Amino acid sequence: MSLPHDVQSRDGVLAAPDAAALVGMGWNDLAGVEDFFQTPRWLAVQERNSGTTMDFLVRQRDGEPVAGLVAAWATDSVPWLLARPDAMLTRAAEEDVPEAVSILAEVAEGDASSLLPSLVCGGRHLGRTRMLTTPGARPGDLAALLDHAEGLADERKAASVCFPHVDVRDLSLVELLESRGYRSHTSAHYAWLPIPPGGWEEFLAGMSKHRRRRVRLERRALADAGVEVTVEPLTQELVPRLGELDSNLLKKYGNPASPEHSAGLLSWIADVMGDDVMVSVARQNGVVIGFGMVLRSRARGEEHWFGHRAGFDYEAQGKLPLYYDVLYYRVLEAAAEAGVSVLHAGIGSVEAKLARGCQASEERSYVLRLPRKDRDRRTAPR
Repeated sequence: MSLPHDVQSRDGVLAAPDAAALVGMGWNDLAGVEDFFQTPRWLAVQERNSGTTMDFLVRQRDGEPVAGLVAAWATDSVPWLLARPDAMLTRAAEEDVPEAVSILAEVAEGDASSLLPSLVCGGRHLGRTRMLTTPGARPGDLAALLDHAEGLADERKAASVCFPHVDVRDLSLVELLESRGYRSHTSAHYAWLPIPPGGWEEFLAGMSKHRRRRVRLERRALADAGVEVTVEPLTQELVPRLGELDSNLLKKYGNPASPEHSAGLLSWIADVMGDDVMVSVARQNGVVIGFGMVLRSRARGEEHWFGHRAGFDYEAQGKLPLYYDVLYYRVLEAAAEAGVSVLHAGIGSVEAKLARGCQASEERSYVLRLPRKDRDRRTAPR
């Protein structure tokens, strides 16, 4: 395989200079349909939006890629709190998540911020952070990638290495991390919905009579209020309004945000992703009052859809049951019509998602405390 000229190699692991170089390194051969957030196109989006240094590592054997790992440098200035080890551990300890209190005391010595700076591995997306592998990957290939990542963390004087959302079914990675002394606590539950062959009607029929009635009443309430929800392409014309709504949701949950920044990111996503990004848009009397982003993943003969960003006009929404119609019901209808096999609902509100037919798996944050060195939490790696 011919590699980009600026790819660096060490100990059997190649380091790409940026996400754009990954295609030429065979990265797409590593990613399956469930790995949308680790595709080169989406990693290019994250490079622009991460606010920090990102690393892309590939393990090759006999000239072919067999495993890959994405990493991002986390300091107290990066805003993605749901993938930062200090923020996740603090929240988990406050919620009395099993093992979180002991990790806070024994690993972080009572101060979660002492885990920063951290090398966050497996991707900083919210769900199924993992190493990418081919069927022929061996345990030694995963170990080589982890050796390289831990070496980078050590060189950069990181306080910790973290895999924020490891699926408990990812046994190869779980066994590797635990053998290296990583400690873990539950970080989230990841939900997905296999699309029933009969589409919306089959999905509705699978609900209890009570919930079926409730869903119909919710949809009728939206219709009576003049709300229409459609799944459509993300266009530049929509971007300014969606940026306002995206910022509303981020601010509601304590994240730094501005309509201008959100609009800029949405515009970039539209340019990069093309037809593979859609939006479920709620309009009331022609005015956009809510949206959810949907990302299309196609690989190895399958198509999955992923729910991603969202936003609402909370004053216009009032008590209208917008959330599930925008982010779930209408998207499910469109997915079934398009022949999609799985809708990924992600983390959060897992009980409500299970009640609506989703399956879910536990995810755990794995963290390794590195030996103390002279560190500056605000310093990015050179």
